[in-house]
Amino acid sequence: MEFWSIFVILTTAIEATKLRTDAKCKILNVSLTQKIDNEGFHRELNWLLERGADSLQCKLAIKLDVGEEMFINPDQIADLNRMGLLSVVIDGDVDVEVPSHLATKHTAYIFVPPFLNKVSLKLPFHLRYQRAQISGGYGKVVVNKPDILAICPKPCGKTELRAPCDMTNRVKCAWNNVSYEALFDETELLVPVGDLDDYPLVSIVTLLLGCAGCIYTLSVLSTTPL
Repeated sequence: MEFWSIFVILTTAIEATKLRTDAKCKILNVSLTQKIDNEGFHRELNWLLERGADSLQCKLAIKLDVGEEMFINPDQIADLNRMGLLSVVIDGDVDVEVPSHLATKHTAYIFVPPFLNKVSLKLPFHLRYQRAQISGGYGKVVVNKPDILAICPKPCGKTELRAPCDMTNRVKCAWNNVSYEALFDETELLVPVGDLDDYPLVSIVTLLLGCAGCIYTLSVLSTTPL
């Protein structure tokens, strides 16, 4: 009986220590401000990340899940990486030409410069054309709330995610998803969509213009001496 009591006490103490370690890991005194700049189909996410002294030894990254209605251009990101303005890895295939209903999701990992209390990051993104609808109007694009990932010198409980260690994307590291103070509201953008009410008129006009162009081309060819 005495042995059982000691076993229970030790087990409880170990679990309590583990919970305290996990809680300390998940609360790193990190805050994130988000603003979206520019208008139209070409926008820019402007982040301000601030962190306390307790997280300065931790490696941080911002994980952004990008939906079908928008995309991050890999070529543009490659240029920004090369110029040292950003350090980003895009996970997933990105077709910059297709509309939203044919697109697929992808994920961006934005690596935060180390040992700085305050970091400003600007990530360009683009809205996709959406399928036309009756009466036209606007389609909605929800910008997902980013996650903050951390790798700290001390073990930080159970690994929650394996993701690229850095922008070279050669090795996967064990990251933890940590809590942070979001100093912004959920962002919803509007993008204009085509009006199906005009589809018959547009089709007829397009057909007539195509026929007129063919007739003109044939007439020119028939009157031009060989």
